[in-house]
Amino acid sequence: MAEQAKMERHPETVLVRGEHAARGDEGEKLLVNGRSMALRLWERETVGTAKPEHTNPYEYVAYVIAGALRVTINNHCFEVRQGDSYCVPAGEPYALEILQEATVIEATSPSDRGPHTITEE
Repeated sequence: MAEQAKMERHPETVLVRGEHAARGDEGEKLLVNGRSMALRLWERETVGTAKPEHTNPYEYVAYVIAGALRVTINNHCFEVRQGDSYCVPAGEPYALEILQEATVIEATSPSDRGPHTITEE
């Protein structure tokens, strides 16, 4: 019989039930976290909440489920509303402000939570 290869498994890849999702440092719901991307949910973000200009080492794409935001990416400013989506490239300076109570889902690549893969024999 051939030697069994090691099988890699990621503990969060298959399923994260919403009611069991952890919360991030800023209150976001941390959803599924795969090998090369992660999903998070910002729920009912308060009008006037702002994130000053900064950069991230990962790219993220976002979809606005409800509400409205002003997003500035590399000095290009635009408003996004329910049904809109946008992309923030890795290393690009960006800022945002909540214009209407907002719910937004984001996917980051690579995962903004680091590696969580475990190896089983």
